[in-house]
Amino acid sequence: MGKPLNLRQQRFVTEYMKTGIASRAYLAAGYKATTRLSLDPLASRLTRNSKVKREIARRKAAMLKRSDITIEKLLSDAEDARKLAMETKQAAAATGAGQFQAKLVGLLIDRKEQGAPGDFQGVKSRDEVMAVIRAEMGDDAAKALEAMLAAKPSPPVSEPAPEPVTPTAQGSDSLN
Repeated sequence: MGKPLNLRQQRFVTEYMKTGIASRAYLAAGYKATTRLSLDPLASRLTRNSKVKREIARRKAAMLKRSDITIEKLLSDAEDARKLAMETKQAAAATGAGQFQAKLVGLLIDRKEQGAPGDFQGVKSRDEVMAVIRAEMGDDAAKALEAMLAAKPSPPVSEPAPEPVTPTAQGSDSLN
């Protein structure tokens, strides 16, 4: 199954499970960041490490099993909350319960952008993009992206949009 986690990775996972804050877990595990600005990206990269990710998922699954939380139970509780909110005319609470149910069954998906602006700046070809994805997210992510791209033809590369023209203070284009 591959090499096990090293001691610092194990400590990182333990601290991350306690707090959910990657940068705090990174430091508590004994890793060092050269600057404060480098701490968050380094901690984030460690959370995306395939072995670390797998261990976090394994521990979360074990926690769920111990606490006896199932999707069915969560859906049932959310439906009870939605019905109560409707009976007491609390529309926001009813909407929230409905959205929670939709997320549980995969009808609503929260999306979050990862990486910093400009991470792909300078990457020109499809092969270069795939190399970055493979390096940052692993082979599984790269294979999934390749499969998605194979199913849909890529759009033609377009020229960048021209810079917007700003009116001068003395110009006649002024809205004032």
